[in-house]
Amino acid sequence: MRKLIYGGGVIYELGRVFIVVIILLVLIHYFAFTVFVVSGPSMSPNFLDKQVVLINRFNLFTNNFDRGEPMVLKFPGDPEHKKYIKRLIGLPGDTVELKDGHFYINGELLVESYIADDIYTKPANSQTIWKLGDDEYFLVGDNRNNSSDSRHWGVAKRSDMIGPVKMVLFPFSHFQFISTPPYDLGSAK
Repeated sequence: MRKLIYGGGVIYELGRVFIVVIILLVLIHYFAFTVFVVSGPSMSPNFLDKQVVLINRFNLFTNNFDRGEPMVLKFPGDPEHKKYIKRLIGLPGDTVELKDGHFYINGELLVESYIADDIYTKPANSQTIWKLGDDEYFLVGDNRNNSSDSRHWGVAKRSDMIGPVKMVLFPFSHFQFISTPPYDLGSAK
């Protein structure tokens, strides 16, 4: 009888540990960090198809997003099913202008060191302007010629944001921490 009680105690303790671990993982997933698998070429060459990245969810509670951060967001047109990774270039209150293939923020040229010169192409419409509201963000893919982004589907809301990418986890050969690029608005490209 004693072995049966002891055996039941072990199962009970393992069950408790399992439940605590599950609760902790769920809390970490929703409030601290989560992972995302990159799909498609829209962020190449900086992020590649099938890379696994780590997302910081804590920024959602601080409203602290920086220009230039690669962000994972729910696609505004289908937030329940599609998630994208895009570069955050326009913050609430900004005026974003696309002119001759280059972005201007509040009238200043946005110098993007992570974009190759040959990535820029002149859009069919040579000039487009977006005035962002208090809760609106403008996000674009690094591979501008092959990206569905705010130029096509409009601005994203804060509620669409999942969080900024902080690390590439897999494949291990691509492991790296991601830093926000410094911006020098107004310098010549």
